[in-house]
Amino acid sequence: MNKEDFISELVKQTGLTNEQGAAANDIFENTFLAGNKNKDLIVSQLTEKLGIDESKADMIYTAAIGILSSGVLDKVTSIFK
Repeated sequence: MNKEDFISELVKQTGLTNEQGAAANDIFENTFLAGNKNKDLIVSQLTEKLGIDESKADMIYTAAIGILSSGVLDKVTSIFK
């Protein structure tokens, strides 16, 4: 999954604008995703940079992790086809 696909899917699943999706993507690209400590950091950055509340930022984080996980899973399973 490339950057544009990720942003498009994030916008589709969360209702963000394309600009907000791109800003969220930048946050995810610049922050290592593993661990709850980084989840808190990402949620905080989403809240601050997108001007949204914490529950919306948490929903965006969850959607993004799901999108990224499915993209990785698709790549792994395609190796064995």
